[in-house]
Amino acid sequence: MMQLCKPILALLFVVFSCGGLSAQYEAQLVALINKKVPIVIEAPFPFVEVSRVLPEAFAQRRLKSPPGYRLISWYIPALSVKEQLNEKSERYRSLQIQILKEMEEPGYGPDWINKQREDTMQTTRLLAEEDTDTLFSMLDLSRLKQQDGAQVILGAANLGPDSFTLCIATAAVGKDLRGGREIESTVACVTYILLNEKILILTASGPEISAKELRNTMRLTREWIVLLRAHNNASAPGRVAR
Repeated sequence: MMQLCKPILALLFVVFSCGGLSAQYEAQLVALINKKVPIVIEAPFPFVEVSRVLPEAFAQRRLKSPPGYRLISWYIPALSVKEQLNEKSERYRSLQIQILKEMEEPGYGPDWINKQREDTMQTTRLLAEEDTDTLFSMLDLSRLKQQDGAQVILGAANLGPDSFTLCIATAAVGKDLRGGREIESTVACVTYILLNEKILILTASGPEISAKELRNTMRLTREWIVLLRAHNNASAPGRVAR
């Protein structure tokens, strides 16, 4: 397994997530990475950035990030924001953008991302949406409902240019407002993506482990990659915005 897999697994300890509308996307944000390279960040509809709406939850998530990681933005669906403000304990889908502090300096190109993708594909099964039902019929995921900290790598996916994605199922003890401490399972897609000579880490997670939720998470990730590339002038693979 490539060296980046361990940091990806570490990320997932803090990424638990517990119809047609007119608007397609929420407001854009511009992140200044190392005060040099602006990157337009955005999430697919109906996700909204919640660092200001849920500042305490955002601060806790940031503090729990693994050493060496910096949380840039965190998104949950607008309806889930309302539920959280009303102190409901329902789990929700989640998107977040992080960066490795050691990789903040710009200068990365397609060769780096392609090498990481090739290394990942050599050690991990290639996963496509149409494979998910077969995959879940083959895997024994029962320990994810019983064991805190359990992890299963589901596969690597090609979900967009200048990126590679690892799909993972994890479990951890959750806490609810009624004092519950149930084991909560999560499916997540962690993506390394090249934008403006920088490597961002996108994590999309869903609140259950199932083939249906994995497909949804993969589709969200694919849509998110298209959105970020479009708004950062990266229409062709390997292109660097100037």
